[in-house]
Amino acid sequence: MWKSIIVTKNQIENKDIKKIIDGENSSIIIKNFLKKEDCKKIIKKISSMNIEKDSKKFNHIGPFLMNYTTKKEKYFDNAEKANEVFKKIFVNVENPVNKIKTTISKCFPNYKIAETKENQRNYASCTIRRHENGKSIPLHKDNVRYEGVEYQVSKINSQISCILHLQETEKGGNLSIYNKRWEKKLEKYREIEFGYNPIIKENILMDTIESKSGDLVIINPNYLHEVKKIQGNSDRITLGMFFGIENKTKKIFSWA
Repeated sequence: MWKSIIVTKNQIENKDIKKIIDGENSSIIIKNFLKKEDCKKIIKKISSMNIEKDSKKFNHIGPFLMNYTTKKEKYFDNAEKANEVFKKIFVNVENPVNKIKTTISKCFPNYKIAETKENQRNYASCTIRRHENGKSIPLHKDNVRYEGVEYQVSKINSQISCILHLQETEKGGNLSIYNKRWEKKLEKYREIEFGYNPIIKENILMDTIESKSGDLVIINPNYLHEVKKIQGNSDRITLGMFFGIENKTKKIFSWA
């Protein structure tokens, strides 16, 4: 059945991740993964810092690799700057990036989480996104093997996405994920700006995941997903990162 696996941080297992990769379930939700007080501290710290957005178009801290498919050097320049900013943001809290890495690592006891570098340069450790009232994210997929072929992280077997909710909305802003795996023939429905024509989600099973602060949501981002319009004065703030699983070398890579 196309629904979420709801667990605590101590219950997540390799079989749960496998179900997400294979499309048996829509997502894993680890409730209260990060303490709400730590979420608030992170938001407060961000508000107190004069942080440059990654671009004029997006309210992001840190680069998102898929926005830099043809600007590799710029991506790594911005990743270097962002990683220093993240160190300052997480200084007085349990580092959420390390916490997520530890959780994923425990699911793959025979694999090693490798330092993700390319030509001695680090990938961005995460991206923090703020979406305001009236904003939404169109139907899309994230597939580094297709869209990020210029990068070493594209040479993986499977990709999962981890989204940590730092601040929930008053209304809306929920993640909808569809039981439809992306395939190349869907590119004819690609929109000019971003994402896909909504016609391809018609009559497809959908699961809706509410935005709750402290929850970690894990999905297979190759399944079509979108974020519904945000309503109210509370912004949707999330921390996102990807993991790539390479079976031959038994290594796991992380990036944003």
